[in-house]
Amino acid sequence: VVFFHIGLMAVTLSQADFAAMIGLMAAYLLPPAGKETVIPIGIALGIPWWYMALSIALIDIETGLFMALNFDLAYRIPYLGPLLSRMTKATAQFIADNRWIAGLWFFAVVFMVMVPVFGSGGVRGSIAGKLLGMNTLLVFGAVVAGSLIGCFGIAYGSDAILGYLCANGTLPKDL
Repeated sequence: VVFFHIGLMAVTLSQADFAAMIGLMAAYLLPPAGKETVIPIGIALGIPWWYMALSIALIDIETGLFMALNFDLAYRIPYLGPLLSRMTKATAQFIADNRWIAGLWFFAVVFMVMVPVFGSGGVRGSIAGKLLGMNTLLVFGAVVAGSLIGCFGIAYGSDAILGYLCANGTLPKDL
């Protein structure tokens, strides 16, 4: 999926925009940059808002899928594995005691991925969902929904703000 994503970008973007996108994608994966900084920068560099949003959302989706599918391997890590196991069991017991709250976990993970915080929301959301005892498909669905809502919201808002600032003369019109 990652190779298809990068290959499609290489074909559809100019060489300069492709290099900028690769740099922005790498910056997004490494804190302290988050979608709240990377997306507006990409739009200011001339990448269309929808392209920027989709590219960053795909990073969340790709990393979220990887984490959701491989999280069970973390239980095998010495010292960390038993801690994660205890946390998962405690969460399962809490949900069993409070069935009404079980339906809210999905929306909590969507919100966690959607809200711009440093680094990839797909990684955070997948780890949280798996620790909450959600199945892999539900975790992946929450990551996809949260990522698309968050990235497109930030990109559309950033494009509107930049357009307004250019229109009223605060920023140069060719930005």
